Amino acid sequence: MKSTLDRRTFIKLTASASGALVAGVCFQSCTTDKLPATVYGFSPLIKIDTDGWTTLIAKNPEIGQGIKTALPIILAEELGADWEKTKVVQGDYDEIYEEQWAGGSYAIILNWDLMRTAGAKVRQVLIEAAAKKMNHPANELSTRNSRVIHIKSGDSLPFEELITEASKIPLPETVEFKPIDSFEIVGKNIPQVDLDQDVRGTTKYSIDVKLPEMVYATVLKNPVFDGGVSSWDDSITRTVDGVLDIFELDNKAYGGRLIGPNSPNFVNGIAVIANSTWAAFKGAEKLNVVWDNAGSRMESTEGIFERFHSQLTSTSIERKDGNVVTAKRKAASIFEAVYELPFLAHLTMEPMNCTVDFRADLCEVWAPTQNPKALQEGLIKLFGLKPEQIKIHLPRIGGAFGRRYYVDYAMDAAVLSKKMGKPVKLTWTREEDIKHDWYRPASVHKMTASLNAAGMVTGWQHILANASRKTSLGREGNPAGTEIDSYEFPGGFVPNLQFEYGHVLSDVPLGQWRAVGHSATAFAVHSFLDELAILNNTDPIDYFLKFLGPARMVPVVDDYEFDLKRLITVIEKVRQISNWETRLHEGQGRGFAASKHSGSYIAEVVTVHMDKNDKVRILRVDAVVDCGIVINRSGAEAQVVGGILEGLCAALYGEITIADGATVQSNFHDYRWMQLDEVPDIHIEFVKNDLPPRGLGEPPLPPAAPALANAIFAATGQRIRKLPIIKQL
Repeated sequence: MKSTLDRRTFIKLTASASGALVAGVCFQSCTTDKLPATVYGFSPLIKIDTDGWTTLIAKNPEIGQGIKTALPIILAEELGADWEKTKVVQGDYDEIYEEQWAGGSYAIILNWDLMRTAGAKVRQVLIEAAAKKMNHPANELSTRNSRVIHIKSGDSLPFEELITEASKIPLPETVEFKPIDSFEIVGKNIPQVDLDQDVRGTTKYSIDVKLPEMVYATVLKNPVFDGGVSSWDDSITRTVDGVLDIFELDNKAYGGRLIGPNSPNFVNGIAVIANSTWAAFKGAEKLNVVWDNAGSRMESTEGIFERFHSQLTSTSIERKDGNVVTAKRKAASIFEAVYELPFLAHLTMEPMNCTVDFRADLCEVWAPTQNPKALQEGLIKLFGLKPEQIKIHLPRIGGAFGRRYYVDYAMDAAVLSKKMGKPVKLTWTREEDIKHDWYRPASVHKMTASLNAAGMVTGWQHILANASRKTSLGREGNPAGTEIDSYEFPGGFVPNLQFEYGHVLSDVPLGQWRAVGHSATAFAVHSFLDELAILNNTDPIDYFLKFLGPARMVPVVDDYEFDLKRLITVIEKVRQISNWETRLHEGQGRGFAASKHSGSYIAEVVTVHMDKNDKVRILRVDAVVDCGIVINRSGAEAQVVGGILEGLCAALYGEITIADGATVQSNFHDYRWMQLDEVPDIHIEFVKNDLPPRGLGEPPLPPAAPALANAIFAATGQRIRKLPIIKQL
């Protein structure tokens, strides 16, 4: 006989008994020779068994950012666990875990203290149990390598000999953290916990889920934004081998298209159900659909950008310091430039998919989602379910970059599973994925600088016009808030400064993207600063440092401020490691940009070579990063490399264009990505300090595009003010 506690009951037990720790016991099977280890749940995140193994729950979605390794590292460090005897298990969605989402480079920021507290509480009860057994004062004991150690005598006991007694001790309300200089796991180069499976190709992603009696589905949706379905002919589709059923996904049956901060964003379409994904794809190809586009603006890229440019003269003021009009009047000279950035897609390697088993009493979901709470709320809105009727598993996700913050694809799967009365795995084709993305907003930026006789900025005006992401998502509040907010750089650095916003309405669906707003504003701001440096015959790094002024804390808005000492440090270091001042060969150039994002400071130098046909080759990228304490060197380096490469790819090739109200691009052949032989050498250095860790998924991306454009100017004298670069050379 074998008895196990389900996860929800187990967590309730471990949190009960006035905070005392309760053991969950697995009894011996009749066919097992050896008793399995007894597992003690010390918190929702930490279990220790009698075989000496520590199991840590990775609570946040793993989208390739390494959080499944990083958060358990913090737990293990504070607990004093032996990393070589630690198992990491992905947690399902549960409100008990708190902040269980991925986005905005917040995972480490929000969970640093949370993980340390959880680890320290369990460490404390283990020490108290050891103090009784070893007859040593608790304040003379510490933990290391899954043992409680008395430093003076050398006495020690392994965790497994203490967990029975420790499980009877209530968790403390308050704890003291380990001194940072005593860290033994945090800051090391630790392989990702799934690395072996990744290398062997055995990692199970959401798209790999298989369930008994499962059927497969795909959807075909109107390519025109805000369009619907008029009629369809499925006679040929029904002759395709393996096709089981076809029907309309009608959002009117669920209250219309729901939009809002955590809406399901359920969009009309035609679904094909089959006995395999391939059969569903082939069947969808044969559908003959008449689309209803009466409600669409039928926009085009050209028309959208014409409206952006027109809106530059009709704006709202979002920040005003001093008086830019007076600064212009008193200026020795005025310099203006206009920059354009396109819509961008996400192009995750794993296309949108979800598996749902919708039963009478339970909706069980295997979802590659960054935002499981939004998924739960979407299911509640669409079907009137109660939270306890929803179970969400979080498999490994094959890329996200913000796209999987929205749960439209999961709503498709849930509707289909409910209708079929059995498990359904839904997979969008790559074409549907790209054409029904939530794009990075396109934008136009008009920059104006008033300069004194020495060429330094006395007035700064930044006007941004575009369609607001906030408005597109149906969120309340100022539409400028997601596009150009009061904390944008160089707010706080120029005495006469004005940010303005021109809002344009559009049908194009807009959403999260990696460093979504900053990826656009940083290109305009740091390209413009480079132009000002060249205008004044000054080295761009020297000009930027002079623009910043001496090391100090610069108040920007409310409690948001710049630590200029940290920013100047990364700039000076990148100047050094990139050999900035050495001469380059003919046709080569270096470009620089630096910024703060998600609390991290980063400076980058890009070196390029331009051939006789004006084809650009990126030779090298140097980056210096101050993100506070580095949790896992391996994961941190991967984040920086990934952010830089995505920034370079987007700058070179990234562009979504709109024609007749629909996205033109459909796959990798017309949404170009960097090839392996185009990847430059990337050199990264981290500034060592003991400051709290900050975000790292997004900060490396924004400086990449302006640094690349500035490098091209240094090599050729051609200024890039419009992306993608490939269309300008």
